[in-house]
Amino acid sequence: MIHQIVPAALSYRDGVTLFCFGDLQSDAPGFDRAAWEEFKDRFKSTPNAYGLGLGDYGDFVRPSQRARILAALAHDDSTHAQVDDQVRRVQDKLLDEMQFLEGRLVGLHTGHHVWTFRDGSNSDMRIASALKAKYLGWVASTRLSLGRPTDKVNTFSYTVVSTHGSGSSRKIGGTVNWLEGNIAQSFICDHVVMGHACKSATAVAPERQIVRRHGPAGLEQQVTRCTLVGGFHRGYTDGWETSYVERAGFSPQPVMWGVIRIKLVQRKANSVAKSTLLSQTGTLGRSRHYSPALDVESFPQGPAFRPQGS
Repeated sequence: MIHQIVPAALSYRDGVTLFCFGDLQSDAPGFDRAAWEEFKDRFKSTPNAYGLGLGDYGDFVRPSQRARILAALAHDDSTHAQVDDQVRRVQDKLLDEMQFLEGRLVGLHTGHHVWTFRDGSNSDMRIASALKAKYLGWVASTRLSLGRPTDKVNTFSYTVVSTHGSGSSRKIGGTVNWLEGNIAQSFICDHVVMGHACKSATAVAPERQIVRRHGPAGLEQQVTRCTLVGGFHRGYTDGWETSYVERAGFSPQPVMWGVIRIKLVQRKANSVAKSTLLSQTGTLGRSRHYSPALDVESFPQGPAFRPQGS
C-alpha cells in the first residue's frame, strides 16, 4: 500500500474538484472516444481540478492470458523485447489522449489490464512517469492537505483510500456491498474510491462513533463516503466487432466517471462537527461566531445526452 500527502489550495469560491476515472481500455472495441473528449473538456474547464486514475487505461493483455504469455517469454529475451516495443507503440497513442492530465494528477493506480516489461516495470508505471504523476500501485491512501494560501490557521485534511479493486457483481448493490464490507470498514478515512467494475454509484457507510482518547470525555463522529467509478467502455458496439461484455452476455454499464467536490464554507460554530471545532478552537462550547468548514459532495458524472425520442 502506498501513502502520500498532496497539498491543494482551497478557496470559498472554487474549492477543489477531484475527477476519478478509469477503465478506458482505449485500444479495445467499445472505447467511447467522444465521452473521453467530453471528460477532457469538463476537466480543463473546471477551476482547481485534479485527477485520480483507477487503472485499466489500455487493453494490452488480459489477466487470464498474461501469465501464460509471460511464462512463454521467460527464456526468450529477444521476443519479450519485441512485445515490449509493440506495447510501447500502442501506449504512446494512449499518452496522447491523456496528455491534458500532465501535472494535475493526484496519482495513477494500476489495474488488471497491464503489461510487465522485461526490466520489471509495467505499462501503468510508464504512464505515471510520462504524466509526472505518482504511481499508486493497487491500494493507496491520500491525505489532501487543504487550505487558503493567506490563512495559515484554518487548514483541513481530507483522507481518501483508493484502489482499482477486485470485487464486482451483476447488480450495482452487490458491488457497493463489496466496497463497504471490504474497504470502507477496514479504514478510518473520509472517502473510499474504487474502479474495476465499471459501475457508477455513491453511498455513505454507517457513521462511526469514536471514543476520544484525549481532551474531554465523549465521542467524535467519522463519516466515510463511498464512490464507485465507472468507465469509458461501451459494452455493446455496432458492427461485427464485439466486446467481452457482449460475448459474455453481461449487462452493459453506462459511460461514467466520478466527481468529488470539496469547498470551503462558513458555518455557525455550533453547527460544525464537534471534532472540527475541538481541533480548531480547543473548546466545544457554543459560539455565535462563524467557522470555516468543508462542504463535500460526490456524484457520478457522464457525457451529456439527448433524451430518447427528442
